[in-house]
Order: sequence, then structure tokens, then C-alpha cells
Amino acid sequence: MAQNTISGKVLNAQKTPLEAVNIKIVETNQLAVSNKLGQFNFEINNNNELLTLEFSYIGFQKLTRIVNLKDAKIDLGTITLKELNLSLETIEINAKRNYEGSSNSSLIIGRDIIEQIPALSINDLLNQIPNRKIMPPSLQSVQNISLRGAYNSNVFDLNNSFGVAIIIDGNAISNNANMQGYNPGNRGFGSTKVTLGSGDYGLTNANKVGYNGDYTFGGTDLRQIPADNIESIEVIAGVPSVKYGDLTDGAIIVERQAGKSPAYVRMQLRDNATSYGYSQGFRLSPELGSFNVGLNYVNSFADNRDKMKAYKRLNLNAMWTNTFGKEKRLKNTFSFDYGRNLDGIKKDPDDPYGRFIDFTSWNLSFSNRTSYRFNHPFFKNISFNARYSQSHQSTYTEQYQNYAYILYTNAITTGFTDGIYDTGIYTSVSHIDGRPITLSGQVELNTYFKTGEINHYLNFGTNYSYAINNGLGRIVDPSRPRPSFNTTGTTLSSGPTERYYDFSLVIPQKDFGAYAEDVFKIRLFGKDLNTRIGVRLDGQNNYFNLSPRTNINYQVSKNLRLGLAYGLAYKSPGLAHLYPGPAFFEIPLINSYNGNVKESRSIFYMYRYDPTSNLKSSNTQTIELTALYKLGNYNLSVSLFNKDLRNGINTVQEYKAIDLPVYQATFRPGQQPLIVETGTKKKLINYHYFNNSLKSKNQGIELILNTPKYEAIATSFNLSGGIFRSAYFDANNRISPLLASNTLPESPLIAFYQHNSRTTYFSSGRISSSTHIPKISLLVQFTAEFSFINKTIYEPGSGIPIGYYNNNNDYIDLPNPDPTNPLYKHLFLSTAQQNETNQFRVFTNYHMSVAKEIKKRFKFAFNVYNVFNYQPRYLNVLGTSVIKPNSSPTFGAELSIKL
Repeated sequence: MAQNTISGKVLNAQKTPLEAVNIKIVETNQLAVSNKLGQFNFEINNNNELLTLEFSYIGFQKLTRIVNLKDAKIDLGTITLKELNLSLETIEINAKRNYEGSSNSSLIIGRDIIEQIPALSINDLLNQIPNRKIMPPSLQSVQNISLRGAYNSNVFDLNNSFGVAIIIDGNAISNNANMQGYNPGNRGFGSTKVTLGSGDYGLTNANKVGYNGDYTFGGTDLRQIPADNIESIEVIAGVPSVKYGDLTDGAIIVERQAGKSPAYVRMQLRDNATSYGYSQGFRLSPELGSFNVGLNYVNSFADNRDKMKAYKRLNLNAMWTNTFGKEKRLKNTFSFDYGRNLDGIKKDPDDPYGRFIDFTSWNLSFSNRTSYRFNHPFFKNISFNARYSQSHQSTYTEQYQNYAYILYTNAITTGFTDGIYDTGIYTSVSHIDGRPITLSGQVELNTYFKTGEINHYLNFGTNYSYAINNGLGRIVDPSRPRPSFNTTGTTLSSGPTERYYDFSLVIPQKDFGAYAEDVFKIRLFGKDLNTRIGVRLDGQNNYFNLSPRTNINYQVSKNLRLGLAYGLAYKSPGLAHLYPGPAFFEIPLINSYNGNVKESRSIFYMYRYDPTSNLKSSNTQTIELTALYKLGNYNLSVSLFNKDLRNGINTVQEYKAIDLPVYQATFRPGQQPLIVETGTKKKLINYHYFNNSLKSKNQGIELILNTPKYEAIATSFNLSGGIFRSAYFDANNRISPLLASNTLPESPLIAFYQHNSRTTYFSSGRISSSTHIPKISLLVQFTAEFSFINKTIYEPGSGIPIGYYNNNNDYIDLPNPDPTNPLYKHLFLSTAQQNETNQFRVFTNYHMSVAKEIKKRFKFAFNVYNVFNYQPRYLNVLGTSVIKPNSSPTFGAELSIKL
């Protein structure tokens, strides 16, 4: 095994040495830093002829050098890093796919690009993803990320976003311990969100939507992650490396800035938000390393005229980085993060119900990354990542209630119980208190060996994650029920009811994984065949899953590279899926009330359902073909994929008809009435529980074309887009309660339809021009966005009923339904009723931004979303509502100062 020494010196453009430059050998994951003279030295044992070195430093363009190890001692001489600003001749403005990441599908968003995007959160940076609708910078709704799915279904979107891993500085940001929301056992997946309706707040006729700030069953809310100190983002929409687990639909890998840097002050003013940021990196000393600090505050309103709906975010981040030992082989980075979110809708003084809603949370986390570089023929590097996170989430809403009186029970077991009479004038309160705690750790060993002429970089690793929620839970007072969960003197209908549920009683979630991955390159027909192949074993919720994954690409010619990727991936259910809590259903059997509680009595039947946590992990199988064609400075990348989802999680509604007593009451002065049973009557009870009933098949094509800068007009162009097709299927029967307009005993009350199968097509594209004039440090960008297709097609027969419950609560099976039968012909749904929101023509939108730097220290940027105020609108198929594909123009200005 050859002993090599790689040395050099890193300077800036003014020939000043740069201290603490991060230097990484990509193949072996070995790290080093430059000293105060800018010098670095690697001693390595390696038989490979070529190694890739990456040089990175905050505020400077990343530089990559290919090193040929033909000599024992290699002096790279002077490495010059260029300061990142608009006076550079070449800067990256649009994201590319060029096989530089850990997956064939990796889309790299570097600091060059991040500097040019006016972002309130990381979500705004992800508008670079092809075939994704561009959204204006805003913090007025929960921001989840879904990858490669065209779903016209909330539950499938939630499964997709829940399966996208967010990795920051090597540690996964898990949402598994989040349990905020109402009990899904009451009315299903769609009723878990604590929501205030669009008509319940703010100015009349204002452009408002109903609002909910929880994100329990989806992915992490990206509003919580500021964009100020992000160094790079790698978006993996295809097959990720086996080192990443607990995912089904890809990964967003974020690396933050660490090291010495000047102070940056940023201020962004938008029509609906203001943002202030400060960051700086200090070099404490050669012995104490570097210390980074970042502070960000955002204040955002949905409508500046009344400021009823607001979102406020405070983020504080500190990172300490140091190297140890004579040869600085040990590198450690310790991070501290604190975030606080104040989100909600204030009480409207004009609202007679006094409604308001509040989503408040804070999060505190500590994370550590340690790596040690070996000088050994086989062992190259070992790293250890750990993260501890603790949060407090509070969801609170209240509303005035005014009834003659209410009836309620305190029962928590199945059986008969007497009702309790109470005043009907009260304030209903819904309060959910969650306190998630997550702990994760990962150890990885990087090794190297050679078989014949093939160099193998073999990586082993294992990870463990722990999640618990110690919150007070769903705090419920049965005597103060919220609307639609109360029984009043005029609404003696059956329905779900709520009880207190303590989150701290749930069993902690403990998942582990182990993986091995070999990265090697062979010569095939005189060309390079790059291979990354590995296997991962996961233990999730008492199930073991094996995930083979591979990414292969072949350099066909100097201009063309082709890739093939295949892999399986598994995502564990979260605590909210596994332990939703018992569901309760109340049926009032009699209410004998004369205005005097002592002379009145009511009887209820309570049904309790306790769910079992037998959910399996959802999983996806992905196969992807990719191509990269380079002709000069033209760059065209194409991805074709097929992704199959199995065991997606949904709620199923269960109905049961049971015979219950019929009572008759006789009033007796001075005492409770005499109640006697006169017979029985069939009653319906229902509840929901989770199961693995969802499947989908997703296919699509994505393309990105980047042109060189045409010097005559100082402009380059970017074209990106794609088309997705998602065929999705729910194994549960679809249930539709009907309006009780016909009270005949044999008339349908609840209709059942066959399994829900449909296919959605979505296609969008954009053309962007970027005019960059380095001499005056000016950048002007213009984007034309196109929405080509957005439609859903239901499978034949999906609108045909298969049965129904009638008003007698008898189930009537329809093996051969007759659409002319006058009793139930109205149950048949037309195609128009199912496809009412489909888009039937192409829509466009236009955006613009301008950025100007002054003396490399001051930067001013102005941007407008929907710059031409183009707001087309059309009626849905039924003519019952107006659809507006483009939102109103929003604009913003950003000022950044480098001190």
C-alpha cells in the first residue's frame, strides 16, 4: 500500500492565507483544515490513482480538484478561493443534476444559488425542484415537501411528505414524536386538524382560507428552518444512499455554514412579512477552533389591514468547530439550536362567538458531529453523529357556546350511563399539549481496499433513534364540549365524543438500522462505470425490513453519461399513528327533561373502541433511468422514474348496527321520571382506525436544461419541467353520508362505494433568463412559469354504489345496482361530479428579481411574484365554484450588509 502526502496552501484573491478552510477527500470522507498560514497536509495510504478534494470556506466559492497520486509527495501549490459575490465572472444561478451527489437523482443547490434567492425559509429554496409549482415567499400555511407525486388527495400527500427525510448536518429531523391534533378515531384522518374556518375571522370578503398550524401526519414544517446560514442543499428524489433510513420518498440533505466568516446582516421587507438576520463566524484561536452564531427573526401577517392572522419565528443557532491532535486528525462540531414559533389567529372583536386559535411551540436541540481520519491501508475514517431534541407544542382554540342546556357524560367504558344536565352557556376549549423528545445517533466507518485494478470504498454504519412524547395530551372537559361534539336539548343525535388522553402514557418508539455500501469504479469498454451499491436493515415497530439500493452510471462518451438506480425504502409509522388513543361514541337513548334537573333524566349508551398498534412500515420501490448530456457549456439532464408505494397509512371507517333499548318516561313531581323499556331499536355506531390500505404507482419524467452565458446579451437560460402520473388506490370502501332529506324508513342514509381508484396527471415547466453583468455586479432574473396539466381521472365504476344503510339502520347490499331505481338512483355519481376541479387549459405566471451589489459589501435585491398581476380564473365543471390558479402579486426587497 502506497504512502502518499498531499500538501498545499490556500489563499484568497489578495494572496492572503485562509485559516480553517475545510478540505474533504470525497471518496474516503476524510477531513482536514488549513492552519493560520493557509497550509494543509494529508498523509494517506491509498492505491487509487485519483482522489477528489473539495475546498470550502464560508463566503467563498467551493473549489474541487482532482489529484493524481502518481508521486509519493504531491504539492498542490497555491489553491486560490474566490470570494462569493456578483462581480465574479462565473456563478451558479440555477440548480443542476450532474452526478456530483450521493445519488443519480441528486439536485445540488449550492451557496451561489442560495445567495440569489429571497427566502423566508428553506421551502423557498426548493422552488428549484423541476415540475414543482413556484410558490411565493410566505409563512401563512404549513409547508411540507412532497417529491415525485401528483396526488389530488390530502392523505396521499401526507404520506409522501411524511416519507421525505430532512437531514441537517448529518442528523435526521424527525416528526415521529409529533402528536398534535384531534383523535383520528372520531372522524378519521381529515378531522384531526384543529382549524378555524375562512369565514370565522378577518375582514369580510377578504381573500382568506381556513387555517391549521399542525403538521402531525406529514413531514416537518419547513417554515421552522431559516435559510440564512445554509451552505448547500442536496435534494434526492430518487434512490438515496443506504446510510439514510426511515424514509420512502427521498431526502433533503442540508449542510450549514461552520467556520470563520465576516458578520452578515440581512433584512427582508415583503408585503406580508419582515425578516431580520445576523450571522458571524469567529476564529477563537488555533487551539480553540471556530465559533459561529446566527440569529433570525420573522414577523408575518396574512392581511396587513387587520393583522388578525400572524406567524412569528425566532431562531438562534451556535456552532463550535475544532480539530485536535498533532496532525489535526480529529474534527468535532457541536451545535446548539433554539427555535420559537408563535402562530395563530387572534380573537376578532366583531365575532360574536369570540373564536381564536393558537399554535405555539419551541424547540431546543443539541447535536454533535465527530470524525477521525486514519492513516491506515484499510481504515480511512470513522464518524459519529448524535442529536437530542426537545420541544413543547401547544394547540389551543376556544369559542363561545349558547344553548338552552347541554347533556354530557363522564363515561369511559362501554355500557349504559345516565346523562348529566348543565348550562348551555359556556366557553368550549380545545387544548392539545405535546412535548416531543427525540434522540438519534449514527456511527459510520469508511474503509478502502483493492481487488485487482478496482478501488473499493466500503462504508459500514449503524443508527438508532428514540422518540417519546411527554405532553399532557388532549385536555378535554366533557362538560364543555366543542361544537358537533356536544348533545343539546335540540340535537339529540348520536356521534363521537371526546375524552382526556395523556400522551405520556404511550410507549416510546425505538428504531434501529445497519447498512453497508460499496462505492467503486471499473473500466468497461474503455469508459468509467461508477457504482454505488449497498443494503440496509431496519428494525421498525417490531418488523425487520431489508432495503437493497444501487446507483450506477456509465460514461458513454465525453458528452454523454447514462444512469440506472434501483432501491427499496421503509418509513416507520409515527407515535400519532401507533397510539391515537381510544375512540368514544355516544348514543342518547332518552331525554326526559322538564326544565327542572331534579325531575329530569337521560340515558346514554357509550361505546369505546381501543385501537391496536399493528401498523407496518410503509415502503416504496423505485427504479430510475437518468441521462446527462453536455455539449460545450450546454447541460441537459433527464430523469425517468417509476415509484411504487405500498402499505401507505390511512384511516378506515367502521360501522356497526346494534340493538339498543327503547325507553318511555313518565314524569313524577319532585323526583326523577319513571323510565321503562318498551322494546329495542337498531342504532348505528361508527369509529375510525389506522390501517395500511394505500397503494400508488408513480411515473414521470423530469428535465433540466442549462445554457452558457451568451456574452452579447450577458444572459444565460434555464429550462426545467416534467410530467408526473400517479395512479393511487385505497383498499378501504368509500363512505358518503347523505343529507337526511327523505325520512322514509327505506331511504338511503349512508352510501358505500367501491375501492377508491384514480389517476392524477400533473405537468409544469418554466423558462428562466439570468442576465449577469459582473462589471457592475448586477443580476436580473425573469421566469415564465407554465402549468400544463392538472387533472384527475376516476376509474370506471368509482361512482357506482355497492350498498347503503337506510333510515332503519339496515344495510342493503347492491350486487347489481340499478341507476333507474327511484329509491337510490341519486347515489350514482357522474364523471363531472368527480372531476369538478380539473384544469382544462394551459396557465402561465411570471416572476422577476433584480440584485445589485455595491463594493462587495452591500447588496440590494428586489423581487416580484406574479409581476404582471395575471390572475386567470375559470369555473369548475359543475359551474359551482371559481378556481384561481395564480395568487395575487407579492413583492419584497432585501438588503444585506457584509461587515
